[in-house]
Amino acid sequence: MAERSARFRWGASVGLGVLVLALGCGLRLPELRHAQGQVNAQYEQLSEEHSAKAAQVRELARMRAALVATQQALHVARWRLAAGEGMSDLLDSLAASGHEFGLLFERLDVHEAVEQAHYRTIPLDVQVVGRYAALRLWLDEWLGQLRLLRVSDLSMNEVDGRPGLLRVRLRVHAHHADATTPAVASLADLPARAAPVPPLVDPFSAAPANVAPGELGRVPLAQLEMVGSLAQGGAHEALLLSAGQLYRVRLGDRLGRDEGVVVHIDEQRVDVRERWFVAREWHERTAVLTLRKPLDQEVMDKDEKAMDSGGVRLVDPAGDGSPHSG
Repeated sequence: MAERSARFRWGASVGLGVLVLALGCGLRLPELRHAQGQVNAQYEQLSEEHSAKAAQVRELARMRAALVATQQALHVARWRLAAGEGMSDLLDSLAASGHEFGLLFERLDVHEAVEQAHYRTIPLDVQVVGRYAALRLWLDEWLGQLRLLRVSDLSMNEVDGRPGLLRVRLRVHAHHADATTPAVASLADLPARAAPVPPLVDPFSAAPANVAPGELGRVPLAQLEMVGSLAQGGAHEALLLSAGQLYRVRLGDRLGRDEGVVVHIDEQRVDVRERWFVAREWHERTAVLTLRKPLDQEVMDKDEKAMDSGGVRLVDPAGDGSPHSG
C-alpha cells in the first residue's frame, strides 16, 4: 500500500502539473496568437518598405545614368556649336572649300553677334559665283561640317552676260558657346563622310550637255591626251588619258573648261567645239586633240603643228584650217 501510495502521489503530481500547464496555455494562447499576428503584419510592412526602397534605388540609378548621358549630350552639343573653331577658322574653311570647287566669292559680311542663353549667334552674308554643280557640291561640303551652320535665306540667280554661271546669296548663322568647351571623346566614333556626288541635272540649264565620265568637263584640254579609239557600227569612241586615268569619250560629251562639246571623233583626232564670252559677245572655236604617236613615227599634216606625242591645236571657226594659238 505504501508503494501504491508513492506511485499515486507521483502520478497525481504529474497530472496536476499537466493540468496547470494546460490551463496556463489555454489562458495565454490568444495573447500569443495576437502577438504572432502583430509580428507577421510588421514583417509584411517591412518587406513592402524594403521593396519600395529597392525600387527607389533602381530608379535613382537609372536617373543618374540618364543625367550622365544628358550631360554628355549637352557637352557634345555645346562643342558642336563651333566644333572647337573660331570665326577665323570658319572663314579659312570657307575659302578653302570655295577654291576647291573653283568658285568666286564676291562678298562676305560678318554681322554683330546676337547673344542668347549660354551661346551667341553670328550672322554671315555670303555671295558667291560659280556653276550649278560646283555650287551644289560646295554647299553640301561646307554646310555639312561638324560645327552648326544654319541657313535662313538662300537665293540663286543667273549671272547677267555669263550663261552657265549662277550667283548664290545666302545668310548663314554660325554659333558659338559662351565658354570654351574641350573636345569630346565621341569624335573618334564619328563615321567618315562620303565624297559628295555631283548632281546629274542642272535646273538652270535649258539643254545640259552630257558630261564625260570622271568630270572631264572640268579638266583643261591641255591636260587631256588622246591615246586611242574604239569603233563599233561606224561610231567611234576616243580613249583619253588624264592624270594617269583612261576615259572613254563619245559624241556630245563635254570636255574642257570653255563649255567644249565633242563634235567629231575618228581614229586620229577628237574635235571639240568651244564657246567663251568676251566683250559682250559669244565666240566659238574648234580645238583638236590628236592621237599620240611614237616619236619615230611622227607625221605632220598641213593643218597641224609639229607635236612630239599628240596634243591640242585650235582651228579657225571659219574652217579654213589655219592653226591658232590658244
